[in-house]
Amino acid sequence: GEDTAIGMAMEQSASTLEITGFVTQDMLEHSTIRVKSFEALPESLHQSGVGNFHLETEVYGAGSNRTQNSFLIELAVPVWLINRKPAQLLNVLVGELPRLGFLTGFQLAGVELPDSFGPGPAFGSQGILGLLDKTQGPVLCRAMRPGVGLDMETMAALNYEALVGGFHLVKDDELIEFSDTAAFRNHLVQMLNARDEAMQVTGEKKLYIANLFCEPGELNERWECALELGADAVLVAPFIQGMGVVPYLARQAEVPILAHNSFVDLLTRNTAWGIDDEVICHWLRHLGGDWFVTPGTFAAANMDLEKCRSLMTIATRAEGEIKPMMPNLQGGKHPEGLASYINAVGDRDFMLIVANWIDSHPDGLQQGARIFREALDSF
Repeated sequence: GEDTAIGMAMEQSASTLEITGFVTQDMLEHSTIRVKSFEALPESLHQSGVGNFHLETEVYGAGSNRTQNSFLIELAVPVWLINRKPAQLLNVLVGELPRLGFLTGFQLAGVELPDSFGPGPAFGSQGILGLLDKTQGPVLCRAMRPGVGLDMETMAALNYEALVGGFHLVKDDELIEFSDTAAFRNHLVQMLNARDEAMQVTGEKKLYIANLFCEPGELNERWECALELGADAVLVAPFIQGMGVVPYLARQAEVPILAHNSFVDLLTRNTAWGIDDEVICHWLRHLGGDWFVTPGTFAAANMDLEKCRSLMTIATRAEGEIKPMMPNLQGGKHPEGLASYINAVGDRDFMLIVANWIDSHPDGLQQGARIFREALDSF
């Protein structure tokens, strides 16, 4: 346990402690990660994700003599090594740890960031509700389905039907792709027209969330286009585009940001090898996500209520001036599940992403949306 903890601390900070005539340990005193504690875990909790190997380096030390055990290891990381840089969260707190041959299982189970690390949500849960002239949720959002293959006129018509039926928001699917900014602009114009027409018919505030998944060189132009045309919010993919995309946009405080889960489940689903959902949630909140996507098991039939509530604590607890995030529940949601969803979250301030239930309603999409909204309003 101790050798493993020291090896991990070395790998992610100094690695080499002495070089004759050049480097001494005292020079590195303020730059090294320190081992705070290590605790052997019960054998029943031992999980192996990969095989082991040994390399002849200082970090491995006597690694060839290690036996397979599981430990809870707490490391103290000098704040300046991360320096409020989102990329450094992954680079320093994970980095090459999964490459260490003596680690056959790895989970980043918890992180404590200082309140000053990132901008936090510019809007947060209450800010989103305020844009809808509401004081509490839940709010209903239809995701654009099918995610690919539709012409824009059909997309706009589907959005209109959902909004007139009573949904509060519509959002682009994460898979929608635009060849250039002109195509992006044309898409936004039609989706925003559908939003505006629905507001005129219903007399209610409606919101449209635009897909901002794009290449680095496209981001600024598309962001400015979305703001110019009046998009109400954007969705980004922090674990595809880089986590820095979230604070970059959040600091401008223009519209709420949905920090999408695309790709991240590869990091979180395998508990023997990855990052805990609570860590991802903690990071995204500090970085400025206004919405975050809950795991697939959240509020499902086999949910762990204690784990659900623990995740909500990370998303909404008091942390200095950092606003609470709004959880986004998605995947097969239906009116009969409202009690379960509210129980899992612990309050009503969340967003439900719904598509299949209203899309497949025998009386049509608009009527399906109306029935869902009526169930919500009367709950």
